[in-house]
Amino acid sequence: MVTGSMVMAPARSARVAMQHAGTSRRNVRGKIIAVMVALALAWCGFGALTVQRAQSDTGATQVTSYIVRPGDTLWSYASAITPAGHDVSETVDELIALNNLESGSLQAGQRIIVPVE
Repeated sequence: MVTGSMVMAPARSARVAMQHAGTSRRNVRGKIIAVMVALALAWCGFGALTVQRAQSDTGATQVTSYIVRPGDTLWSYASAITPAGHDVSETVDELIALNNLESGSLQAGQRIIVPVE
C-alpha cells in the first residue's frame, strides 16, 4: 500500500502544478488587461481635461463680387488678391468655400464672391 500512495503523490503534485501554472497565466493576463484598461481610462481622462473649443466661425467677412474674365483661373485670381507672404492655397480654399464651388474651375462671365481686403 505504501507504493500505491507514493505513485499517487507525484500525480497529484503534477496536477496541482499544472493548475497553478494555468492560474498564474490567467493572473498575468488579467493584470495586463487591467493595466490596459487603466491606461485607456487615463488617456480618456487626459483628453477630457485638455479639450479646447473649436472656433469655426471667425466672424463676418466683408465681400464683394468679381466677374470672371477669359483666361482667369481661380489660382491666378487668388494669387492676385492674396497679400504678400500669405499662402495662395488658403485664399483658393476660401474662394471655393465662399462660392460653394465643387472644383477650382471658373467660366468667363461667372460672378464670384470675393473677400474685401
